[in-house]
Amino acid sequence: MAQTVILSLDMGGTTLSYGLVQPDGRVRFQRAVGTHARGRGEAVIQQVLEVTRTLLEVASRRRLRVSGIGIGVPGTVDVARGRIRDNIQNVPELEGVALGPLLRRRFALPVHLDNDVNAHTLGELYFGRGRGVQNFAMLAAGTGVGGGIVIGGKLLRGRRGYGGEAGHTTVNLDGRPCFCGSIGCIKTYSSGPDIAAQARERLQTAQPGRLLELCGGDPRRLTARDVFAAARANDPIALEVVEIAGRALGAGVANLVNLLNPEMIVLGGGVLEASDLLLPRIKRWAASYAFADALRGTRLVVSRFIKRSSIRGAAALFLYETDRPPRSG
Repeated sequence: MAQTVILSLDMGGTTLSYGLVQPDGRVRFQRAVGTHARGRGEAVIQQVLEVTRTLLEVASRRRLRVSGIGIGVPGTVDVARGRIRDNIQNVPELEGVALGPLLRRRFALPVHLDNDVNAHTLGELYFGRGRGVQNFAMLAAGTGVGGGIVIGGKLLRGRRGYGGEAGHTTVNLDGRPCFCGSIGCIKTYSSGPDIAAQARERLQTAQPGRLLELCGGDPRRLTARDVFAAARANDPIALEVVEIAGRALGAGVANLVNLLNPEMIVLGGGVLEASDLLLPRIKRWAASYAFADALRGTRLVVSRFIKRSSIRGAAALFLYETDRPPRSG
């Protein structure tokens, strides 16, 4: 009998990851392409269609049976209608697009989509740190910062799909402006682009150092990876920015602990590839802000598969929406 796989897509602000994932979480095929590799506007939708066709061709060649499509996308999603609502900073062309119905018509397969961090959270519930855990939260920092909440083994979406948006909780009442219209959001201090932006701002008045060397003397080219590399070399600007990011994420962890008292909080997203720098700071600041007894009872862990969590999450989303519960323990 042919092995069943789920066509899994995760669209981030910079990267569109796609692959074939078995119901047990095994990744059979994975590729990635720049989200805007073929341009903006309609080209983004065409690229989604193209990678979906590619996955179907790969599945056919490998004699794998496709059960459906799971997709994680940025922004808020009307899950019932398969439509992307709003709050999209990096892929604005998706706003208002009924991507689920479009793919169903084109490929005659069941399609389920949700916010990308909700999908990542389900990936942890089914295949990762959250397996066998009934109450946990996720905080994911990458191109943006998002959150996901599982209560009683069920994903909390809220009335209109905004549940779990931890990245847009305020940690500074007089803070940095956020694209969402608020100020002082966790995202404005700890997303990859915002980490780079804060370092760039400080370079305007600072003495040249390791940070400037890493971006070839051009602050416009600076990335969060450069900031982390410079912090490991004890660059003072980089260390200051990393401290701020750790403090914001630590405050986010404390807010989740005080609000939900979960068994576990999972940290994920590309920024957490620098967990050697961030995790000690997150723990220290969380201890400053959270109820001590509640925090002691909460496990704070980093996702085991940051690089592949996105497509695993999209597969888990499909399983969740088709009423296939995760295996326990």
